[in-house]
Amino acid sequence: MEQITNVEQLAAGFYLVTTDVYKKKFLEQKNKRTQPTIGEVTGDWQQLPYLSLKENILLGVEKTKRPKLLSYVKLAEINPRLFTKQKNELSQIDKIKLQFVHLLLKENSIIYLHDCFDQMTVGQMQWLLGFCHQLVQKYSLRILLFSKNEQLLHSINIDEIL
Repeated sequence: MEQITNVEQLAAGFYLVTTDVYKKKFLEQKNKRTQPTIGEVTGDWQQLPYLSLKENILLGVEKTKRPKLLSYVKLAEINPRLFTKQKNELSQIDKIKLQFVHLLLKENSIIYLHDCFDQMTVGQMQWLLGFCHQLVQKYSLRILLFSKNEQLLHSINIDEIL
């Protein structure tokens, strides 16, 4: 049986996880962690309904890290007017961008990106792949994209396929 690398031993990079065996092993590693160093981005972002979008993003973020919010909002190309929208008015790409901002504020070094391309346009998918690649280079993150989408196998933004 093939040995699966511990997620913390992976070099900084954008990884495409295509097999169920790897996905299961990486998720098991996440569940065994005592400290939440692994963040997750999903297409169905669960927010606390009684908090505003900004409050949801800042939830669990240390006060000393909160001043970085604006720079991460700009990095994710989020229009500040987005924060005036109701949660049910957000597109899937908006939810994904907001989750990334939250995880950047929390300084997660490992991010699991679950296949969330269902309701996205091709342009949005390309933006997301480029954004992940940019984050990996700028912040030395390890981003693992869990997907069976065969088109992603040919993406120039993916560093390695697992």
